[in-house]
Amino acid sequence: MTQINGLPDGATELDRAWGTRPRLYEVFMSDFNASLARADAALIELCRLRTATILGSGFDQNLRYVPARARGLKEEKIHALPDYLKSPLFTTRERLAIGFAELFAIQSNSIGDEDVARVQEALGAESFIYFVKALSVVDQLQRSVVAFDVRPGPAAPSTMAGFVTAASAASAA
Repeated sequence: MTQINGLPDGATELDRAWGTRPRLYEVFMSDFNASLARADAALIELCRLRTATILGSGFDQNLRYVPARARGLKEEKIHALPDYLKSPLFTTRERLAIGFAELFAIQSNSIGDEDVARVQEALGAESFIYFVKALSVVDQLQRSVVAFDVRPGPAAPSTMAGFVTAASAASAA
């Protein structure tokens, strides 16, 4: 477990952990938000939550991406993520993308041309590029959150545009 003493002030643990490098935090979060905005919101949210489970990011598991909810993603489907391969709630497209995200998180160097071709065919070439870029920033943020043991808070960080806590999302539904 990594521990940093004397963290700068911030509204959330994420703000305090990344606040040691405020310009990097600003640039990264801008890229994070822009990358997610270009991807299919519901699809990237399913992948984000699946990889949060794999990497052990309670912080990410506690957040919900509002644009995904606007696209129809429900908590029932989120709770079925551990069984996405068998659950009738998931489409073939979603299964392919989630499986790809798992490979990306677990061992990205094991992703082969066949894996890329399957997901690219399901998403389309341009959407696939945006999807992989979004996976990349999600992976980077989740790994930093786990490394610095950033815990869930009562509200989503203001730097995470479009996110609310799972509790807030549930009460709004």
